[in-house]
Amino acid sequence: MDSSVSPELQAAFDRERREARAGSPADAAAARMQTVRMYGRLAALQDAAVAGDNVVLACKRGCSYCCHLRVEIRPHDAFVLAQHLRTRVDAGQRARAVARIEETLGRIAALSPEQHVRAGIPCALLEDGVCSAYEARPSTCRKYHSVSVETCRDAFNDTSAPLTGEIEHEQVRLAGNAVALGHAKGLEDAGYDATLYELHYALHRALTDPKAEKRYRRGKRAFV
Repeated sequence: MDSSVSPELQAAFDRERREARAGSPADAAAARMQTVRMYGRLAALQDAAVAGDNVVLACKRGCSYCCHLRVEIRPHDAFVLAQHLRTRVDAGQRARAVARIEETLGRIAALSPEQHVRAGIPCALLEDGVCSAYEARPSTCRKYHSVSVETCRDAFNDTSAPLTGEIEHEQVRLAGNAVALGHAKGLEDAGYDATLYELHYALHRALTDPKAEKRYRRGKRAFV
């Protein structure tokens, strides 16, 4: 990890990497549960950092400035998210989400990653300003916590301007990375695809390609 991390966070990273490398889930459902359990450890470590430094977080339900950024996720996140949409939301909500995903893929197809970052395109999972799959949101979203709604708003209003102030608390950020990156590195060590893919692309492939999860389980590229 970053050279500035504390011994405790380095130990958390090492533990996550070791356990993910050693784990051998029996099937796809067990692999998804392994990811969900990781989410719990990520939240616990960040909660400890928030409490330890008396951090005041600005994030609240309905605040979605960060949901207009380019987000990249790994296959293990995409499969959890896809399963949530298949099994935990009603058919109408799922159909609306898939339609928005496909529309968004069309919008970003001609954009470079840098252009996408600055385009201000809403995440397709936003519905009425709220994440429609919040319980299954990927690591990238889970580990982000703002300390200033004003800074987020300014960045949203002018994507080309430099940040006007602090936006994350460093120890909270590092705590999230310790778990999420440790887990990803362990999966990579074990031979699984840990590539970062654009969220809408990965989620659409996870939802529509029945072979994607099978390829992943065989150590192949999940999304082709």
